[in-house]
Amino acid sequence: MDKFKKPNITNSKKKRVQSSKKLLETLKIKKECEKKALDIVVELIDGGLEEHILLNKLYSINACHYEDVVEERFILKQCGYVMCDKTLTNIPNQKYKISLALTKVFDITERKKFCSNICYKSSKYLQKQLLTTPLWLRDKDTVPTFKLLKICTEKETTSDSILDGYTQLSTPTTTVSSPIFTNDTKTEIEEQFKNVLTLKTNN
Repeated sequence: MDKFKKPNITNSKKKRVQSSKKLLETLKIKKECEKKALDIVVELIDGGLEEHILLNKLYSINACHYEDVVEERFILKQCGYVMCDKTLTNIPNQKYKISLALTKVFDITERKKFCSNICYKSSKYLQKQLLTTPLWLRDKDTVPTFKLLKICTEKETTSDSILDGYTQLSTPTTTVSSPIFTNDTKTEIEEQFKNVLTLKTNN
């Protein structure tokens, strides 16, 4: 009599079948989530969505999808903020902005994709709320509440946020770059920079 147990081939086969089915189901869900995300990206590029519709769609995309939206809108010369319908005009070719008031150079690569400081700040505010977990692993029972930045709040804190998103590079030369803000005059911008400098000095 054989003292060793024979392997249970039937159970082993069942486990392999179940594992294969689970993998196929996961791949199917993943494909569906990615397709839905791409469809939403196209909608956001086109713009014109009402606030509540936009907020309901944000759960189904990642920050990288949103970055694609901003980039594609910029290519089409549309303001990168999805809630703005303005066309970008006088887009600067340069990558840097020189501030006479602060005597510093700032990287404006991201800022020039938006028509104004308000749209730039609002877009970043929205993007920071997006989830980073894989789309197909999200628990639909814990959908976060997304919010838009209120424009009135942004207007009240313009002097505090004017440098948001800029990277200081070095001390500038005597050459002054062209103003990059389509909705602001050079004088207004320099005044805003001075306000920031004053606030930082006082603190």
